[in-house]
Amino acid sequence: MNQYLSGKKILITGGTSELGTAFVKQAIAHGAEIHFTFFSAAERAKELETIGAKKHKADLSSTETIDSFLEAFCRENKTLDILIHNAAVAADHLLEKMTEEEWDRVLATNLKAPFYLTQKLLPLLEKKGSHFARTKKSHFSLSKIFMIVSRAGTEGLAGASNYAAAKGGLIAMTLALARELGPKKILVNAVNPGFMRSRLTAALSEKVIQRALGRSPLETLADPVEAANFLIYLSSDLVSRVTGQVFHFESRPLQQNG
Repeated sequence: MNQYLSGKKILITGGTSELGTAFVKQAIAHGAEIHFTFFSAAERAKELETIGAKKHKADLSSTETIDSFLEAFCRENKTLDILIHNAAVAADHLLEKMTEEEWDRVLATNLKAPFYLTQKLLPLLEKKGSHFARTKKSHFSLSKIFMIVSRAGTEGLAGASNYAAAKGGLIAMTLALARELGPKKILVNAVNPGFMRSRLTAALSEKVIQRALGRSPLETLADPVEAANFLIYLSSDLVSRVTGQVFHFESRPLQQNG
């Protein structure tokens, strides 16, 4: 196998999700040094640790917990090649029944944590970018940030206004940071992996799942392994001049008027 990520240090949040697990396994096979965060899936975290990934338990809804994780991570790591914001939680209710705590928890984990982690880890990501700027070597490996988003962020999702607001915010932040960090030679892109079976979607009815299938051009659920391979490609040095993009994997875009 070609090791497209050889020598790269990657941090992915939510590494024990379906997509996170698939990415961790594929990235290790491609030669990367992988760090991942998890919260409650201890058994899966242990499984990933046995294949060489480095686990970090963290509650991403709490900046205090994030600070504890960052202190340990930055003590052991002085550079970072790729940061992937994949962790997410859901607390679905119609707006009239949604509590303020449910709103705050989803926004804290899904939107504030990516902001906070990016801000605090920027010095580790900038080291490569500043070196690139000084040397002007076109083949130099750039740092990259990825936001894992959702169709909910572009189309809305009834009964999940908190989740939709967070994912829409991530898309907007992707566009803003691509411009802000471009001069530092840090690429920022978003990936919508499509609808897949996961802990977040486990409680959904068959009717909702069939409706999601109808939104797919191929009328299939997204495959975590295939979506992870797409992320592997974007993370590799094969991609060095793409930033500020939202990639929709297995997702029908909104119909445009005119």
